[in-house]
Amino acid sequence: MNTEPKKKSMSYLLDAKRLLCAALLGTLAACGGGGGAANTAMPAPVTTAPASAPVAQVKPGTWVVMGSSTAAGTGAPAGKGWVALLSETHAAGGAQVANIAKGGTVTYEGLGANAPRPAGRPASDPAVNIDQALSRKPVLLIVSYPTNDTALGYSVDETVNNLLAIRAHALAAGVPVVITSTQPRNLSDTQLAQMRMIDQRLAAEVGACFVAVHHLLTGADGRLAPVYDSGDGVHPNDQGHLLIQSQVSSRLHSGSCVKLVQQ
Repeated sequence: MNTEPKKKSMSYLLDAKRLLCAALLGTLAACGGGGGAANTAMPAPVTTAPASAPVAQVKPGTWVVMGSSTAAGTGAPAGKGWVALLSETHAAGGAQVANIAKGGTVTYEGLGANAPRPAGRPASDPAVNIDQALSRKPVLLIVSYPTNDTALGYSVDETVNNLLAIRAHALAAGVPVVITSTQPRNLSDTQLAQMRMIDQRLAAEVGACFVAVHHLLTGADGRLAPVYDSGDGVHPNDQGHLLIQSQVSSRLHSGSCVKLVQQ
């Protein structure tokens, strides 16, 4: 009996298995897996959109930014907040940025007026919520609630679900959405870990329209780096705001989330 064909078949199978293992090991290495010493620095979440996800075209028009105090400009001199810098950067391309962010707000206040919520959670704020944002007929929505939910003890599920609900509301109206990540803040280690979980889940859901800034603003202790701290351990200074704006603009110009159509 000739066993040579069987041996060759087994050899091919072993080679295929070796190639598959090598590919998997390469993927683990790229993602920081495979063992080794733990890295305490927070890596940038993966923000690759699925290959089938369409890239929306954004024509000249109104961009609305909704969120909390950092988006409202707290921590930076007048005109140097990241939204003001964004407006200045993209004005030549036909963007008119309407900033409805409000200090102290949480994701519940950004939900639509008819969105359900658990007892004891804030009501929607008609002056700054998604209904208000859409009433301005935006061609792009940017959502930024970086830390208040976590600081007030809301769960990861609450924050992620609320942000995705706001996003879904806008997408249903035909408005593309960019969501910024959490930011480092002088909170407990447990709360900092919760914010990392928020970013990981949002990055997986939002893909290329998720803008990661947390890892860039973080100091050695996992909190807001002194070089970017406005002095309260919460809000970035002008350099921190510039960094956020540059990351948002870079993502918009990359073409991976939206395609900006110049006027």
